[in-house]
Amino acid sequence: MTTYTKTWRNYLWLAWFVIQLPIIILIDGYDHLFPKSFSQPGGPLHPLAVARQDYIATFNDPIVQWSPDTPRGHDSWMGLFLYIEFAATLPTVLYAVYRLGLSKRNKGTSGADELVFLVYGFETALTTLVCFHDVFYWDDKVYSPELKNTFKYSFFAPWIVMPTLLFVDMASRILARIRVADAMLAGKKMQ
Repeated sequence: MTTYTKTWRNYLWLAWFVIQLPIIILIDGYDHLFPKSFSQPGGPLHPLAVARQDYIATFNDPIVQWSPDTPRGHDSWMGLFLYIEFAATLPTVLYAVYRLGLSKRNKGTSGADELVFLVYGFETALTTLVCFHDVFYWDDKVYSPELKNTFKYSFFAPWIVMPTLLFVDMASRILARIRVADAMLAGKKMQ
């Protein structure tokens, strides 16, 4: 019989996953998921294309500007991270939004849900930590210390902290399940 964990934190994680969804699709996936015609004047994503160009003009973000044509050696990990994001993160986020917010049978999280969310939390925090660390190596002539701090603490830190908190929450839930199972096994041995 499956047991479920229902807590106020599930609503926090639902909000987090809802925020994550448009970022994955419209920002990270912009160059990779949509035809170029979508960003042309009159196209459905043209306003996003204009906002993206303004963002690039303001921050010169090398991660947002990355493409497979980027010179080898710098940010060579970015392509791998995008594959992980589209193959693992996006399906997990879609599942989480469904499971935590849309499912009529929402009784809380099962052990299997918690394991999936634990892996998501670890993967998201780790890949974002790589981006955070990369900022330390950006050219000081191009990126001022203030701009580097904006990237590190405004753009990347929340995507390290929140998934880490999610990871800790899910790990504690899984650990509680293991302790209950161990106690039940110990109780059966004593009989």
